[in-house]
Amino acid sequence: MEYSDDIPNGGYGWVVAICGFLSNFVMFGFASIWGVFSAAFASSTLEGKATTLELMGIGSVAIAGLNLMTPLSPLLAMLGARAVMLIGTVLLSLGIILTSFGYEVWHIYLSQGVLFGVGASLVYMTVVAVIPQYFSTRRGIAMGISSAGTGIGGLALSPMANSLIEKYGIPWAYRIIGLMSFGILLISTCLIRTRQPRPTSFKFPIQFSMLKDLDFVLWLLGAAVALMGYFTPLFYIPKYGLSIGLTRSQCSNLIAICCAMNAAGRLILGYVADRIGRLNMYIASNLLAGLLCCLLWRYATTYDTMIAFSVTWGLVCGTYFALAPPITAYIVGMEKLSSGLSILFLVSAASCTGPVIGAAIEQSTPGNGYIGVQMFSGVVYIFGGLLFIIIKMRKTGSILSIL
Repeated sequence: MEYSDDIPNGGYGWVVAICGFLSNFVMFGFASIWGVFSAAFASSTLEGKATTLELMGIGSVAIAGLNLMTPLSPLLAMLGARAVMLIGTVLLSLGIILTSFGYEVWHIYLSQGVLFGVGASLVYMTVVAVIPQYFSTRRGIAMGISSAGTGIGGLALSPMANSLIEKYGIPWAYRIIGLMSFGILLISTCLIRTRQPRPTSFKFPIQFSMLKDLDFVLWLLGAAVALMGYFTPLFYIPKYGLSIGLTRSQCSNLIAICCAMNAAGRLILGYVADRIGRLNMYIASNLLAGLLCCLLWRYATTYDTMIAFSVTWGLVCGTYFALAPPITAYIVGMEKLSSGLSILFLVSAASCTGPVIGAAIEQSTPGNGYIGVQMFSGVVYIFGGLLFIIIKMRKTGSILSIL
């Protein structure tokens, strides 16, 4: 990195970290509450027009769009961080607002799925690239501040969306959130500032020769599979809650609790990971999240038990977003980290199929029961955890070593 001899480790970097917080508040906060909107669509605008599988696909397309733009990041960087972020802000906000005018399922796919996903990707790539330019020794704290916006966004937007839907209907809920998102992201765009000059040439960020490394391939496979277990409950909790007699307000509260605990978990478990080993922490959190889906969610049939599931699962479900970069750095080395993360983000787009697979399982389950969805969510988490154990054994030869 250029200017590494005078990295401020603070100063204006904290403003940039706050920009990341605000951006994640909008991007991932809104993406996390698709379950609230999909449940509302299923009983109003799209009732009889869209299956559960089609509705879950909308949220999945948005997540895929966020990851699939990664290879273009060096090319877009030539425009400048602020310009790329402004384009992303406009596209993301338009995606939300235009959804309010949709009355067919393909309208929602194009607006909230494609347009929102591409816009969010441009904003996300900018934030991820700029924050590390200001920090070396305090990078973990800065990235923690930025990523905390994800959970806080879900915590705030979930009850807000439900309240807006009940008072003004789905269209105006989208318009209000879309305009609010534009305002928040516009502030971030104005404040974001890069320390490095714009690149003058395009360099493709992916080195496909890295796929010859078996440990890296196992890491990619495990991360993508385990992430299926993250998105599926997040999208399904409101729908499941309604099926057991909870109110829409209670269902939105459950998503808010998940997101709040997710934010806390990234900070708390990230701190613990520095002491017991990042891969160890990731293995433990995946196995625990899987067991919670199979054993606790399976038997959660009241509001109180669903709160218990939301608190415990929310705490351990999202460690990927905090631990993936340092684990990737360990497996491929710092000199290949940029390419490794680009490949990881691309492969992780496959995780967006989790909710769609869950919907297919639900439709094929007698009585449209949810046991198949719950078991699927748990099994993919556990399978990912087992693959990470294999990586650890290959690297250290011991299950008890700190890694």
